[in-house]
Amino acid sequence: MANSIIMPKTGMAMEEGVIVEWLVKEGDRVQKGDVVAVIETDKTTMDLESDYDGVILAVMGKAGETVPVTRPIAWVGEPGEPVPKAREEAGAPPAVRAEAPPPAREEAPRSGTGGGIRATPAARKAARDRGIDLGSLKAGGKYGEVRLADMEVCCAKATPLARRMAEDRGLSLEGLRGSGHAGKVFSADLPAPERERGARPDVRVPLTGIQRVTGRRMLESRQTIPDVTEHTRADVTRMLELRKELNEQPGLRITVNDFALAAAARALEINPRMNSVLDGNDLVCRGSVNLGVAVATERGLLVPVIRDAQGLGLRQISAKAAELAARAREGKLSADEMGGGTFTVSNVGMYGITLFTPIINPPEAAILGVCAIEDELRLAGDKVLNRKLMGLSLSFDHRIADGAVSALFLKTIKDLLESPLLILA
Repeated sequence: MANSIIMPKTGMAMEEGVIVEWLVKEGDRVQKGDVVAVIETDKTTMDLESDYDGVILAVMGKAGETVPVTRPIAWVGEPGEPVPKAREEAGAPPAVRAEAPPPAREEAPRSGTGGGIRATPAARKAARDRGIDLGSLKAGGKYGEVRLADMEVCCAKATPLARRMAEDRGLSLEGLRGSGHAGKVFSADLPAPERERGARPDVRVPLTGIQRVTGRRMLESRQTIPDVTEHTRADVTRMLELRKELNEQPGLRITVNDFALAAAARALEINPRMNSVLDGNDLVCRGSVNLGVAVATERGLLVPVIRDAQGLGLRQISAKAAELAARAREGKLSADEMGGGTFTVSNVGMYGITLFTPIINPPEAAILGVCAIEDELRLAGDKVLNRKLMGLSLSFDHRIADGAVSALFLKTIKDLLESPLLILA
């Protein structure tokens, strides 16, 4: 009996996913655990694996197509086995049925593509397309097979957007080393198109699934939350000195944002009202501080969560934030790492922004905006001192906290940043 591979539902809010790339075609034989496609959910890009052994009987949907969750996008079974009617009911075009492939047999070695070497269909296809000998690769599969990920060491790896843009421009990614980890190519790494005479044509760029979801949530926030933003500046001169001292230790790299995250975690313990959600006419004060860390990626803004931050020290928060940010940019975050936040920190200081109005991530009570650090001269007796001042912007839900409560919370963060040893205590 044929089995379906469906568009997975990775979170309660996920309604649809995008097929970024198919790694198999009809007639290919796959094993359970083989990656058959790359899909984009509302939060991340992920590999879609087959749950069954067999032959790909049907592939529904093209690369770039948006598909509702739980709808079948491929069928796996034995050669010649009919595909259930659910294919037509799902609205997919009828498949052009190829002749049933012969029974699986031992493949004879094929020159240049590693024939006779254990490899997943995706890796074998990529090797054929790129002229790579599979025998030259180190197999990383559970059963000694070469997987697609094993080819990263010798192949240019690119984001789905970069691949689409390269195809549209007729560019080859071979030999192009990008700015990402292990030479991963981002859209900004592609050569600029040649300028044409006269007016340049308009370019339509589809929003990614992440960008569409972010837009809907931000619109919901503005339409349903009476938000207010308060601003202040913290003298972080001593904090920067302490950061420099800490980073002189081998293997340690504490960022300004790490201090802001740690200060927010401490302040939320002191001011639990800012770590609550509105439930009808009641407030639910969360028992854990789960910090959302806004991360800008090529596909849109992601907010992975540092769980139980109230029990973590500065170094632990720093390590966790760095790990989550890296996984976010590589599209490897899990659904659990993206949900359950109780408070968000968004840092735009690296862009020179001195004040801004961050939008609350529902159903959280507030969001802290971390801004640029500026030099300011101050008099201390007859001396002129150069001080480092960092802008802080707090947007809060006025139904949960009034201006005084929020101002006290923001002052707590300011005091912690100005006395950074309290953060280490």
